Amino acid sequence: MTITDHSTESTSRRSFAARIYGYCLVGLLALASIAGMNAIIFAPNTEAGEKLTDENRDRSTMPPLPGTASEWVSFPRRFETFVNDNFGLRDALIRTSSILSTTMLGRLPTDQVIAGTGGWLFFTGDRSLELFQRTFSFAPATLDQWSAQLAERKRALEARGIPYIFTLAPDKHTVYGEFMPRHLRRSNAPSQHDQLMTVALRQNLSVVDLRQDLLRAKKNDILYLRDDTHWNDRGGVVAYNTLMSYLDLHPIAVDNDAFALRNRKESDLARMALMSRVENAPALRREALPCHDTIKENVPDHFVMGMVTRTHCESRKGKLLFLHDSFGIALLPLLAASFGEVIAIGTYPSTEVFLATVEAEQPDFVIEERVERYLQYPPASVGKGFP
Repeated sequence: MTITDHSTESTSRRSFAARIYGYCLVGLLALASIAGMNAIIFAPNTEAGEKLTDENRDRSTMPPLPGTASEWVSFPRRFETFVNDNFGLRDALIRTSSILSTTMLGRLPTDQVIAGTGGWLFFTGDRSLELFQRTFSFAPATLDQWSAQLAERKRALEARGIPYIFTLAPDKHTVYGEFMPRHLRRSNAPSQHDQLMTVALRQNLSVVDLRQDLLRAKKNDILYLRDDTHWNDRGGVVAYNTLMSYLDLHPIAVDNDAFALRNRKESDLARMALMSRVENAPALRREALPCHDTIKENVPDHFVMGMVTRTHCESRKGKLLFLHDSFGIALLPLLAASFGEVIAIGTYPSTEVFLATVEAEQPDFVIEERVERYLQYPPASVGKGFP
């Protein structure tokens, strides 16, 4: 068979799958239209505030009959929104369309998620595909801003005798790039992560690179969630061990018995792709930690950046200031069991706020973490910070 024959056969298969998908979709819409309109007619009342969980918003309610000219003008739009949100079998239709589109055409109903091989999902927002393909490098000014702000933080904390480390939680595609779609090719250019590490090594900045330890550990365990952007608890333990080592502290010993497989139903990427599936993932059993009954307080922080989680562990010593994003959630139980007190703030502060927080809290150690894809947003010198 010639190359042309192969190409023609492949095109024919795709065309056939597209036709079958179209027929299925038309049939489903025809059947659902009758049931959908019946549901609206015979059950028109919707509770106010009812959530559309997959879309993170409230379901629209039946608009009242217009009483003024302006209300008549807006009534068609408000009624259309109500019909769209309350159409019978709406959720089932959306999910069925998503399943058919994904299975038969390899497409997802969102441009924020891409389907990789082996059932893995990857986030595409925040220019993640460009970062994976290494076609989005730092502008010199952005890299200079990173080095200047990290250097200032390091100098200020060294003057106070406080050990400080900054680390990046690698994007899932950095650790599991082999599961990205095969048509995506990486260039030989350095990634933004590589660029920052080159500057950090040259200027002796306190930046911890987690990539090599994660790449080594993944030979024995799955470290990231298939249906989510984040590492799982095993990946969190690898990162925790590396960070404690850089602080010259002894990490808690966590063995296989400390984990249990648990079903995850609320994975962010699956939810965005309208996929209703459960992922079996390793979860750290809190009772396996030597100080699992940590006392937690959630209180407003000093600078109105959000909420602070304070933990207290009487059997441990030292006070840690932990500035983090959502990747830090898996680290917090381990850190809470390793220090007498942890002040955890979910924020990317400016250097001004960073130093003011250090001054207010007087910690013995400071760890700052952010996800790799947010390297494109360098820390500010003054102001609240990002976002």
